[in-house]
Amino acid sequence: MRRNALALAVALLVVSSVSAQVPLGTSPFWQSTEVNMYSTGLMWHDANQDGYIDLFVSNGNDIVLASNVIYVSEYGELPQTGSWYSADAEYSGHCAVGDINQDGFPEFVVSNYIGQSGFDEASLVEMYLNTTGLPNTQATWASADSFYTFSCALGDVDNDGDLDLAVATGEGYGNILTPEKLYLNVNGSLQTTPAWESSINTASMDVAWGDIDNDGDLDLATCDDVNGAFIYLNNNGVLTSSPSWQCANPASANTLVFGYVNSDDWLDLVVAFNDQLGGHGQFCAYLNNGSGTINTSPSWQSSTGGYGAAVELYDYDNDGDNDLAAGRWFDRLRVYENLGSGFTSTPVWQASPSTVAEEVAWIDIDGDGLECFVDTISASGSKSLFYLQRQPIQFLDSVVKDGTRLGPADYCFDLRAGWVSLATAPVTGMEVYYQYSTKCDLTISHWDTYNMAYANTNDPNLEFDVDVAVGQAPLSVNFSDNSSGSSNQLWNFGDGNTGSGLSVGHTYQGGGAYDVALQADLSDGAHTRKIRKMVVALADTIYFPDTVLGAVSSFVIPVRLKNDHPIRELTLPLVYAGDVNLSYTGFDTVGCRSSSLYSVALTGEAPSQKRLRFKFVASGGAGDYRPPLPAGDGPIINLHFTRLSGDGTTAIDTMIFSFDSLLTDAGYVAYQPAVYSGTMSFGVDCGDMDGDGSVATISDLVHLVDYFFNGGSAPVSLAAADVDGELGINIADIVYIVDYMFNGGPAPHCGW
Repeated sequence: MRRNALALAVALLVVSSVSAQVPLGTSPFWQSTEVNMYSTGLMWHDANQDGYIDLFVSNGNDIVLASNVIYVSEYGELPQTGSWYSADAEYSGHCAVGDINQDGFPEFVVSNYIGQSGFDEASLVEMYLNTTGLPNTQATWASADSFYTFSCALGDVDNDGDLDLAVATGEGYGNILTPEKLYLNVNGSLQTTPAWESSINTASMDVAWGDIDNDGDLDLATCDDVNGAFIYLNNNGVLTSSPSWQCANPASANTLVFGYVNSDDWLDLVVAFNDQLGGHGQFCAYLNNGSGTINTSPSWQSSTGGYGAAVELYDYDNDGDNDLAAGRWFDRLRVYENLGSGFTSTPVWQASPSTVAEEVAWIDIDGDGLECFVDTISASGSKSLFYLQRQPIQFLDSVVKDGTRLGPADYCFDLRAGWVSLATAPVTGMEVYYQYSTKCDLTISHWDTYNMAYANTNDPNLEFDVDVAVGQAPLSVNFSDNSSGSSNQLWNFGDGNTGSGLSVGHTYQGGGAYDVALQADLSDGAHTRKIRKMVVALADTIYFPDTVLGAVSSFVIPVRLKNDHPIRELTLPLVYAGDVNLSYTGFDTVGCRSSSLYSVALTGEAPSQKRLRFKFVASGGAGDYRPPLPAGDGPIINLHFTRLSGDGTTAIDTMIFSFDSLLTDAGYVAYQPAVYSGTMSFGVDCGDMDGDGSVATISDLVHLVDYFFNGGSAPVSLAAADVDGELGINIADIVYIVDYMFNGGPAPHCGW
């Protein structure tokens, strides 16, 4: 919103007091641990579509050949070491992330600044294809031509609902000037030769998309090492070859970003100038005149200059206007407060360590400030590109056009800029469902040492809690809204049930991790906040089957797990003991649910005590991220034994082994599943209820009926009487054996 002159004057007088109110810690709460990576590009996106935001970083710059990295969030907690590394090492500049092939998973695009041999060799822009949740480690697409490129950006230039690629080219140190390039997306694949090149040659350092004239076409801005910033207008899907705009104070510029500075719904432009090769080195904001043209002279500039390298806009104080985070080389990361039509000339917040900033981004790493929004947009069938009311957004949940929910192939989007572009224009209107955070953290790619994140200490707008967060199902809990001044509370418990009121109770009948949402009215209107996996109900079970093995000497016992939670790690101790002398000979995971996801190892064995311990781990360490074992029911390991002597039964069960108990770790909760113990029966065959050595005869049927209905003696082996293999004997076993004996039904199969 706009402020009047009096409010602006007052704001200018209290800048010194505002700095104390900036809700950012001055020291990082997270930083990466890799060394000598020279991190440059930084982008946030949900790589594996698990609902948690992940960090993409391109590395190398012009210093060292380095791999690119993705840090995959573990339920809102960012690891310090990479979860994924590219197999190739390049001198990489900035990067772009977006769903190019429209399968729901975002691709990783990287501009490689210089070639393998250094400044004497040009390089390529490359893409790592993502079809499963993490990209291929080798680049699967590259430009056909080589050039120096430090930055790239994804945008829908031709309004067909898919992402095209713009590339900034040239090299300022060697005064190598080349045209900017555009690669079109055709049916989900980037073309390898450019469909457009600028008519002027520059040494560009950055490129960005933005619809400055609100005509529904994304225009293209670049900045270079000599002449400052340029804009190429887009007319009905075609970029002008010559710049339509150039800043009036040309100088060496490093980074630029489109965004709303004065909240008039017309995009403005912010540029970080860098005085390494000459010039003033200030941060500058160029306002839109309200009719689709950016003013050539800056309406605001920072009071100091330097090696400007990074700028990003976000309303950190939730007052309705975007503030500016900015970084330089060998200087302190800073924030300039927006006063309504421009920023304070001096920063209101600075980080305590000096950093070599390359890129900054606002993001809510743990998601504790995320709220759910829906923008309802009117349409006339002539426009297919729309900006959302808030930027940056963290997740785009769904798009509904003219009453129909669209699939990923029907639109593309940019989280950072907050726009959505449809393959076909809506006729009457559309709704966009998305998540935006009111308390984003400030993150930075640090060229010199480590990547960092500074925590936003704001409270969320809606605060609510639960008295019991974890317990066995059925689990009864009570929720309370602790927000100040809230009313009209509506609860969504995440299991299909809802409630209302300031405090409300609910019982979760089945196992699972439940996302709980609260909608309530505050003084500024309705708010909706969802807390992921707020309540965890436990109902997982380890099954050791009752099995009839007859007179066999070697056999395999499968161990089954029924789990409602995805499992990252499982400690499985077990014991086999009883009347029969057995020898453990090994294990396998053939046909098991764990075979493709887990690293499985025998981590302890005590033959004299007949004890074993296994460890299941869904990660091989840094760079070897694997998805957790999903919820399901089935075998997770096959145990191999040899019978040395004896008949009768032997129990198999879990038991503490060297102080390690049965434990499953889902990442968001660690717990002990229930156990269904089993027995292995030897010297008797499945269906031999009376122990005469014959299987499924009339005498066996009589024995079983007498046991059930007349109080007769139990079968010689209860496991042998479980002829349908359904955990225990019951009437169904009588029906099963009658069907086998008289109707040609399937043979008895005791155990699993």
